[in-house]
Amino acid sequence: MLLRQCIERSTMGLAFIASVLSTHPAMAQAPPSAEQPWAIPDSAIRRAEALGAMGFSVPHKQYDLAALIDLAERENPKTRAAWEVARAAAAEIGLAESAYLPQLSFQAIGGFQHTPLPMPKSLVPAGYFISESREVVPALALKWLLFDFGRRDAQLQAARADSFVANVVFTGAHQKLIFEVSQAYFDLGAARGKLHAAQKALNTALTTQDAAVAKQNNGLATVVAVAQAQRQTAQARFTLAAAEGAERTARANLVAALGVPAATEIDVVDSAELPLPTAPADSVSKAVDQALAHRPDVIAALGKVDAAEAALKGERRSYYPVIELAGQAFQNIGSLNSAGGGPYSNIDRPGQNVFLSFSVPLFDGGMRRNRISIADAKAREAQEQLATARDSASQQVVRAYNGLLTSLAEYDAATVFSQAAHTAYDAALRSYRQGVGTYTDLATEENAVVQGDTQVEDARANAHTAAAALALSMGAIDVAGVQP
Repeated sequence: MLLRQCIERSTMGLAFIASVLSTHPAMAQAPPSAEQPWAIPDSAIRRAEALGAMGFSVPHKQYDLAALIDLAERENPKTRAAWEVARAAAAEIGLAESAYLPQLSFQAIGGFQHTPLPMPKSLVPAGYFISESREVVPALALKWLLFDFGRRDAQLQAARADSFVANVVFTGAHQKLIFEVSQAYFDLGAARGKLHAAQKALNTALTTQDAAVAKQNNGLATVVAVAQAQRQTAQARFTLAAAEGAERTARANLVAALGVPAATEIDVVDSAELPLPTAPADSVSKAVDQALAHRPDVIAALGKVDAAEAALKGERRSYYPVIELAGQAFQNIGSLNSAGGGPYSNIDRPGQNVFLSFSVPLFDGGMRRNRISIADAKAREAQEQLATARDSASQQVVRAYNGLLTSLAEYDAATVFSQAAHTAYDAALRSYRQGVGTYTDLATEENAVVQGDTQVEDARANAHTAAAALALSMGAIDVAGVQP
């Protein structure tokens, strides 16, 4: 019964506290209910409008891939964010190095004190006297950690390793940005190629339709054949509209990859003017070896291992003593009155002290042991992450290597197919006009022309993207790595 009453009272207390919190004046800052959206203040809207009104423009010129990459590296916030992270990590090194130097500070304390103190009545009839003091003590304080058995050394090693990792990650961010811009650039080239192919397909369909109408006027073609030709033309117009939309989308994706405002207009050089990348000169095993030696993520994982091992070393040094030097040079400026209204005794004299402290923790409830366990686990985790990064890099290189070979082979096959399709269509069109060929054969060859031209554009873009992906997977991507 008593336990149940305690539980009920506790529940009532919690309900009371919840009701008080729910009616706290600060709760008025939250949305009034869950049924309707919160009204955004006008001040926030004006701030957003001011940010949106900030103009941005690029020089009016034709941008090839190298110029696009340069623009992205200057304007994309991803690289600037990674740069700031690297700068912060470098400052951590300076922070760790400052632990080797003495810490000098200026201190000052001042105040007034009114203190009743007991006194024998044989001396003071009241049995007490009043002490009043006024004092100001400015001081220079020195604190210097002289020896800690390598704890600062470990912290400095960890800071340097973290800075190294941040720098490598910064390089990796640039390489990823180069690949993203290159991929978007070649995707735009493929979309442009498909748009050109769709325009040619529409012209081909109109040519076929004109041939069917001419034969119908001469009584050599049926209404069905003309209707089929008109259907092919309508399909070609639909394909052209879809290709125009895909080209606009690819252009928007390129602008997004650059990290510039979405409404920015950029005159981009067509990637069809670039020669195809060549097949890899080295074997896949050599490509894997180069990736393991140059990839930023693998090198960064190696740096994380160094940082984790340095942190573990520092935690293990926490069992060792610490020797510190501390000192003060101060000026005591004050006055004291112990006579109950009599004259004050004044002082204005310098003072100093020097202390050498030796401390070693004996018992901390297992805190150091647990910290060492955590640091040891993180060191092992870093080792496993390094192994994972190496395995992932090897797999990516193999996939990119095979992807480039496949894309080049597909381009060769698509080129042959497209040439054969054009030849067959020209022959079928002549035969149809001369009355020795059927419309079905002509329509089949027309579709083959469209398919062949589209495959050529896809294969060209895939080959360029695969070459950039191989360079990225090997840790060697730059402008030269994506633009032959």
